[in-house]
Amino acid sequence: MDRMSAQPVDDVDPDDPVEILRVLPARFHEQFLSEYGAAVTAARRPEQYRELHQVLRLWRLSAIAFSDPGYETRSSRPGLSAW
Repeated sequence: MDRMSAQPVDDVDPDDPVEILRVLPARFHEQFLSEYGAAVTAARRPEQYRELHQVLRLWRLSAIAFSDPGYETRSSRPGLSAW
C-alpha cells in the first residue's frame, strides 16, 4: 500500500527565499540576499524572529512587482518612486 501525504506534491511556499530569487530580477538579487542574511542573523533572537517573515513577505511582493513587464515604465513616471 502506498502512503500519501496531506501536502500537495508541488506545494510551493511563495515566501521561500529560493522562490523569491526565481521571480526576482537578477539586478535585485544582491540586495535581497543582503537583507535576507541580516534578517536570518537577527532571527536568532526570539524577539526578532517575525522580522524574517516580514522581510520575506516584502521581497516576495516586490519580486512580483519588479518582474512585471510594465514596472519600469510605471516606476519612471513623475510622482512614483522606484525601489
